Amino acid sequence: MARNERRKQAGRIAVAAGLLLGAAALAGCKGQTLAETLRASGVGGAPDEFLVLPTKPLEMPTDLSALPPPTPGRPNLVDPQPEQEAVAALTGRAAPAGTASAAALLAAAGPVSPNIRAVTAAEDKVWRKENAGLLLERWAAKEDDWVIYEDMRLDAGAEFDRLRAKGLRVPAAPPVPEE
Repeated sequence: MARNERRKQAGRIAVAAGLLLGAAALAGCKGQTLAETLRASGVGGAPDEFLVLPTKPLEMPTDLSALPPPTPGRPNLVDPQPEQEAVAALTGRAAPAGTASAAALLAAAGPVSPNIRAVTAAEDKVWRKENAGLLLERWAAKEDDWVIYEDMRLDAGAEFDRLRAKGLRVPAAPPVPEE
């Protein structure tokens, strides 16, 4: 008898553990389909092309003795340096930010507030409170941001048509969204 009781108790524990594991697995799904969950986890689907960073081609220096010694933590010469590349693209000179060649760019940008993140977070909190949308809109929306920031969304097709009508050069037409 004691053996049967232990088996029944072990079976109940196994069922309870299975139910608990299933509930935990369902809680982590966030309302996604299996394909969306796998895509978000990186399993299946195409690779993300934005994770691959192009590097500059390797060059052979004319004087090998002039090379700096390797320093741990220092960027490689062929690694992308977005700040310097942005300054070079905007000013036409390949100089690091803060130098004389970038002074005009920095002056045009204006002063940077040290607490800009706190200010924008407070403004966003007020905006979200005032523009939360109606109850039915919030229930029907997949994400709250679709309701809250609806007025700020850019319609790519309409903007493309507007710029083209003005005679401005625009990149290729955006793809028509599938319905």
